[in-house]
Amino acid sequence: MESNMLFTLLGLCVGLCVGLASDLQGAELKDFDINKFLGLWYEIAFASMVDTHDLAHKEQKLGAMTVNLKENLLTLTTTYYNGDHCVLEKAGAVQVDHPGKFNVTKISESKEVSIVATDYQTYAIVDIASPVAETVYRAMKLYSRSLDNNEKVLSKFQKLALKNGFTPSNIIVNKHDLTCVNTLQSGGGPKS
Repeated sequence: MESNMLFTLLGLCVGLCVGLASDLQGAELKDFDINKFLGLWYEIAFASMVDTHDLAHKEQKLGAMTVNLKENLLTLTTTYYNGDHCVLEKAGAVQVDHPGKFNVTKISESKEVSIVATDYQTYAIVDIASPVAETVYRAMKLYSRSLDNNEKVLSKFQKLALKNGFTPSNIIVNKHDLTCVNTLQSGGGPKS
């Protein structure tokens, strides 16, 4: 399921105005600090125009991502629920033309991921563009450092997604089921 794929972290960018981020607790991404962004992030919600009608009627378990820096290369390990099982993926990312914007590369594909807003300690909103043939598929993701409900941040994520062309039916809030998160934390499970 393309929309649940990472980035999941930097699951993030293309064409979003950083000014929209100022609506989120005054955060503006002028000077993105990758060192503050490292660590574990839970995928709380996502917006996607790909197959969301079917997704809205299915259980979506929490995804997660760990962001590490190894020898000046950003490495991402993500997990997400793919309809009937958890998928674990690893990818590399390289910062591109401005802070908070990355190219995430896997063997079969590449994505442009932008951190739209973050306070580093509580939440991150990411915009992801995945070019496939002549079409660019977009998704937005809401990440959190904890599993505590933060309705204010979720509401702001939903508003930002709507401002960027997603509809209410494109927005999915993941169920607080830790099956896939546990797969990431144990390092096991299927890899793609």
